[in-house]
Amino acid sequence: MKKLLLLVLCNFIITAITLAQSISGTYAIQNTATHKNLRPYEAGGQNGNRIVLYNHVDWKCMTWKFIHVGDSTYQLQNLFTSKTFQPKDVPAKNGTSLEQQPLSSSALQQWEFIKASNNSYYVRLKGTRLYITASSAQTNSDIILQEKQSAALQLWSLVAQNPSM
Repeated sequence: MKKLLLLVLCNFIITAITLAQSISGTYAIQNTATHKNLRPYEAGGQNGNRIVLYNHVDWKCMTWKFIHVGDSTYQLQNLFTSKTFQPKDVPAKNGTSLEQQPLSSSALQQWEFIKASNNSYYVRLKGTRLYITASSAQTNSDIILQEKQSAALQLWSLVAQNPSM
């Protein structure tokens, strides 16, 4: 009986630790349907630059540093531009595109990573019902916010990378 109780307790502790783990490090954020990543358009550093889909390459402009804000919420800092992204329209609404802006404490730059399966996430703008969505599978297509769907264009995986260029 003691062994069973100990086994159940250990399993509970391991599960709690696994659920409480946060994402740390640098990753490409890759759409599970297209296998393309988020990046600033043409790797441009200007404010207001569009965030688009692009073929996976181990480049700094496609790599995002995860800054843990709390629970499953993060700010994302691009390694090449040192900026983040947020909705272009305020308030954000269905169909709003994402644009690059300097990192700040704004709630518009906080993203909730919601586990969907073993290796994928829905990414929701904190405090809203809007999720990061690939507008199409084409290279350089805009990334938009939409209400949750059962479409793979809203599922994202994290590809660990530490690019030198």
